[in-house]
Amino acid sequence: MAQNQQPIFQTKPPEQFVQIPINIERDSSTTRMNQTGNTNRKPNHWPTITISIIFVIIGQSIAKLLENFYYDKINRSEYNENRQNDGVWTQSLLQTVGFPLLLLPFLIFITKNKRNHHQQPPITSDSIHFKSLAVIYICIGIIMAVQGRLAAMGKLEIPFGVFTLIYTTQLFFTPIFAAFINKIKFNRWVVISVILAIITGALTLSSSFGGEPDEAEENYARGSWAALFAGICFALLLCNIQNVFDSYIFKRTETTNKKPSFASVFEVIIFSSLVATIISVVGLLIAGEQHELKREMNGFSKGKGSYVMAMVGQAVSWQVYWVGIVGLVYSVSSVLSNVISVITWPIVSVLVVIFFNFMDDEFDAFKGVALVTAVLSAAAYFFRLHKENRMAN
Repeated sequence: MAQNQQPIFQTKPPEQFVQIPINIERDSSTTRMNQTGNTNRKPNHWPTITISIIFVIIGQSIAKLLENFYYDKINRSEYNENRQNDGVWTQSLLQTVGFPLLLLPFLIFITKNKRNHHQQPPITSDSIHFKSLAVIYICIGIIMAVQGRLAAMGKLEIPFGVFTLIYTTQLFFTPIFAAFINKIKFNRWVVISVILAIITGALTLSSSFGGEPDEAEENYARGSWAALFAGICFALLLCNIQNVFDSYIFKRTETTNKKPSFASVFEVIIFSSLVATIISVVGLLIAGEQHELKREMNGFSKGKGSYVMAMVGQAVSWQVYWVGIVGLVYSVSSVLSNVISVITWPIVSVLVVIFFNFMDDEFDAFKGVALVTAVLSAAAYFFRLHKENRMAN
């Protein structure tokens, strides 16, 4: 009878546990897997992020300083009401016309990427992505041209402090667009960073601008709407660029073992800027600004050479800025890109105080507090990125 009895205690086979990451995030505000479904995406890469931030600061600072220099030396005080918006298409053009400078680094990155990865994606996949990207680059280029034109017009219509306050609203729209377009999910550190960035932008209201209109030239209705829609366009621009990366460029790498290359940053800028440049040139010709360029150069108080250098310097600096802005979207998100762009404003305002002698412009408490909140805004976002990278490891 005892032969058929089962043993009282049975040993279970050892259980195997599979570690499932419950917080796989694309950046500090959104999950990589849930948003893109693309595991080929690079994690938050600090060298790329750092270089992109440096490019934003340097590019925007130099471009804005040269813009102030340009407006300060073209004798805008002699302009009448009919010439109030002279040069707005020119300023829009300067933000994108320097894109051929990026062709060389773009080709270098492409060549390097091909050497490292010999496998190519299927032709059918390439053709589908090409058609889709062509349409999207045209849309992004249109937004770039419109945004540049509206921002240039707004600064010439209303006091610069008012323009800054209204233009800061881009930080309200970027998270909204990012939530709907990019499916970003926010956490408290990102929210804190955005709030501090909004405060930073608002505190730069005491900054001066070389092309600021006098009381007779002010048009609050037109200038306010231009500033508001310029901010909306910039927010929409960043979120659409992120959508290009998430929905097209990063998915394009799924058919191979290739990792996303920084060449995609140059790709987005070059093709979008090409469209924006064409639109700005057409707008410039229709507005007849080509005749004003010669008049401005002849009447430039520092001479023709300085005029040319100021214009060329702006074109080059804006490309440095765009590489940094799009690089941050590529590395992290549109939200961080917008935050870094805005918290650079206090640096620009301080540099304007140093290099120019505008009336009633000095380093005041507003600029000092803005610098502090800018640092805190960046620290909040970077702390979140640090936590993510630590959890990922």
